[in-house]
Amino acid sequence: MPKSLLESDARRSRRHLGTLVARVLLALAVLGADFLAGSFRAVGAELAEEQNGESTSPADAYGIRYAARGLVMPKGMVRGTFDVVIGRAPGADATTINFGAAISPVKHLELGFSRYRMGSYPNPDIWRATGGDGLIPIIAQGQDLIPFLAPANQTFGDMFAYARVAGPPSGIVNIGFDLGFLIPTASEFGMLIGIPMRFHGGEVFAFDTGLMINLDYLASDFETFTSISFPWNIVLSVSDEVFLKINSGLDAVDVSTPGSLILFPLGFGLGVTTSGERIMSDVFAAFSWPSLGTLLSVADFRATEATTDVWTITIGVNFYSPVLF
Repeated sequence: MPKSLLESDARRSRRHLGTLVARVLLALAVLGADFLAGSFRAVGAELAEEQNGESTSPADAYGIRYAARGLVMPKGMVRGTFDVVIGRAPGADATTINFGAAISPVKHLELGFSRYRMGSYPNPDIWRATGGDGLIPIIAQGQDLIPFLAPANQTFGDMFAYARVAGPPSGIVNIGFDLGFLIPTASEFGMLIGIPMRFHGGEVFAFDTGLMINLDYLASDFETFTSISFPWNIVLSVSDEVFLKINSGLDAVDVSTPGSLILFPLGFGLGVTTSGERIMSDVFAAFSWPSLGTLLSVADFRATEATTDVWTITIGVNFYSPVLF
């Protein structure tokens, strides 16, 4: 065979071998890239599961049933709140529009500018001592991150900031600690110290109670007024999406002054929860008599009268983000 033909065959063989090697390398590269991508996806999923639980959706992370939720949101969740409150009292009618927000930056901690706190809303202590002006409903002040009084006053209300620490439920009970400050953008400085407690009866029933101490400082009179509340709320999740609430308790108004009043509020609420992959929302409406029963004399329990001309109507919505970090 001529030498030129042998060289040509050798070149063709080398080209075929090179093509085969290139294809093998390309196939290995594709398989390797797919393997690495799968590995990264698996590691990412494991990290997400380790940090955020089995799912980052708000319903899976926090629970779609209202009665089954804990006192603090899961780490990495954000909540936005909006409500309109219409209040009626003799000489103190008011309407407020409130925007609030809260976040759980680490486990078992919740920070926010909002009146809403799980198990403590509606706030049972809605009365404040105001010196010589007697007692007026807190509804006339407004409390939230962005509270507005409307329509007559059209002024900015008081901003309320809080921090809540709560451990995971131990058995059937979940206990926390609240520290709140009323920033006097409209009225006077105030402070709240609370011990909220939530008792769970499976995913259907919850009983919220605890102790709340409100300190109101009146700069004009250099006085501090102390009020103590023992709220209780019954929560029934009649389905995954629908929940009912009954609110009551005992409010001792201005206990630092002799002859302080004891109020017995009563309220009812209805809420509906909707959930998607990225957003969960609670839409709710509530009606309350904040002083349905009024004990005029601590020494004489017979000196009690019912007050139905003081009432509030609340319509609002809470939005929950997925677990973001």
